[in-house]
Formats: sequence, structure tokens, C-alpha cells
Amino acid sequence: MAGVELHGIRKTFGDVVALDGIDLEIGDGENLAVLGPSGSGKSTLLRIIAGLETESEGEVRFGGVSQRGVPPHLRDCAIVFQHFALYPHLSSLENITLGLRHGLGLPKAEAENRAHDIARRMQVEHLLSRRPGHMSGGQRQRIALARALARRSSIVLLDEPLSGLDAQLHAVLRLEIAQLLRSVGATGVNVTHDQLDAMAMADRIAVINHGRIEQVGTPDELYAAPQTLFVASFIGAPPMNLLPADARGESSFFAAVEGAGPGVTYGVRAEDLALVSDGSVGAWTLHGVVGLIEPAGRDRVVQMTTDHGDTVAFRCEVRGTPAAGERVAVRARPEDVHVYDSATGLRQGNAVTAPMVARRGAGVGV
Repeated sequence: MAGVELHGIRKTFGDVVALDGIDLEIGDGENLAVLGPSGSGKSTLLRIIAGLETESEGEVRFGGVSQRGVPPHLRDCAIVFQHFALYPHLSSLENITLGLRHGLGLPKAEAENRAHDIARRMQVEHLLSRRPGHMSGGQRQRIALARALARRSSIVLLDEPLSGLDAQLHAVLRLEIAQLLRSVGATGVNVTHDQLDAMAMADRIAVINHGRIEQVGTPDELYAAPQTLFVASFIGAPPMNLLPADARGESSFFAAVEGAGPGVTYGVRAEDLALVSDGSVGAWTLHGVVGLIEPAGRDRVVQMTTDHGDTVAFRCEVRGTPAAGERVAVRARPEDVHVYDSATGLRQGNAVTAPMVARRGAGVGV
């Protein structure tokens, strides 16, 4: 097995900078998700690891060994593509064994033994005689994954392999893929725009935006303490409520209260806001009018428009859900309120520890 190291990776296409100084280490046997919106550079990064694109600057290493000048077919990588990439005129068995026989040079018997072994583990052995046109999307994706894992490569690269599947199959396959990668001990790199996939499948997540890594951490770390405004707005469903202070230092949390200076954005998760009496006052209380109410299983996600004009989401139990148009108040604990520098987008701490708030005494009054 082998880990992956990326050092100072930069990729340009003419005047367009796709990747701008990527430094990332993926441990041996670790499953890492590269999460970001369309156009963020995540697929370009995957192609550079595979050798399908050449980095403009920097270096890729597998197990400490530089891959500079190593062509794709000689890199110890297997790739699962978004659109299956199966040969329609070949059976599933032939699709799995083709690369083993002609790429790795294995004898036919050994290649077929590998194919049957991985197909049995993925519960698709009964599909080996079928061609892709006679299988569902989920079955074809399982065969594509079996083809990649049959190579027994140290590194498995996944390029949004679940984006074309229906919701139920999507949820099942992401768990299967995560379990299979762990069972074979491969180092996995999964690029995706779907935070649920990243959260469910990965040991760690690297959030990428405009060709730069914004934050790397476990799913819990990214959710509990997003280090930039972008990560805060991208991770979570619903995403974190972000409430910027205006030039006078006023925000939905504060109205000309000492300690609420300009240049600050406050962030709070929907589940960290609790309904209180509409007459409540306090530094961390929001007042507003209920708008959209979204069912979320046992809970409801309620959208409210604050008196300051911000839209804020909070969660509440079904029985305690206010009605649309009703005036309500919600309150957060200061330790649950994240504080960001609006200019840099960087997290400064929470409303108790952030110097730009705590030193002014804004953490009081709850």
C-alpha cells in the first residue's frame, strides 16, 4: 500500500489557474474526500494524481516516491469514473479482466479468478455474463468498481462515482464503497460535490474552493469548527447561518450593542438556536417572523426573517413548530456562536474566546 503526497501543486490552463499551491498528505490506507463545488479544481487534482494531467508546478509522490514523468499506466492507481466507462460490447467479466490481461499482463485464468473473487465480495457474481446494456445503473457502477478493485492497486481514485444514481441506491452504494476500500486496505481519494457522500465515506475531508484547500479535517471537525466562511457555508444541511455586522457594528445578533464592531460575521448552526419567549432580550437572541417551514423527519427546519433583514434557519420539534407569519425569538449560547473576520473569512473562535468580540465584552448579556 502507499500514501499520497502533494507538494505545491499548481495547474494553469493558459491564464486560468485551476490549482494554486495544493499541499496535501493522504495516509497509507486512508480514505480522503476532496469536497468542493463545480469548477473548484477537484477533478483536475484527481487527474494529476492519476497522471492524466501534468502539474504546472509541484510534485506528486506515492509512498514517498516521486511520480514526475511516470505515465498513467505505470502508476499504481485504479480509477472509478462518474459515467462507468464500460465497454458495451463486452460482458461484465470481460470488462473486469480486460485491464488485468492486457494492462497488467496476467494470464487469463488468474485474471478471471480475480474477477470472480471481487464480484463475489460485491455480490455481483451473477452479473458477470451480462453486458452493460442489460444492467441497471447501480449494477454497472458495481461492475466499474469491481474492475478498479480487481487491479489490487495501492491507490483507488473515485471521480464522483455516485452522482448519476437514484437517491436510495446512492445511499447504499456509498456505504458499500467505503467498506470495500477499508477491507482491501487501499488508499482512497474520492472527489465529490456532495457533502453527504464525503461525510459518510471519508476518514478526512479536504474542502477545496477556487483551486485552494480551505480546510482539511475529519467530518466532525469540519462541522463543529469550520475555519473559513466558505467551509461554514458549504458544510451542513442547512448550512450555518452567517450574520454579518454592518458598518455601524449592527447585526441580527446586536443592535448598536457594545462589542459588536464592524468587520465581524457571526455564524450559528440551526440546531444551536432554541425557541424562547418573544419578549426575551439578550446579546444572543434573534427576533423575527417565520417564513418557510421544511419537514425534516422528527424535526422541522424553520426559516425566519430577522428584524435586521437576515434569513435564519433553526430546528424545532414538530409539536412546538410555530406557524408561518408568527413572530418568534430564538437564542444561542455564546459558546455556540462562531466568529469570523469578514475581510479574511477566517474563524477567530467563538463568541466567548474570539479576541475581536471577547475583549469588548460582547459575550455577556445572555
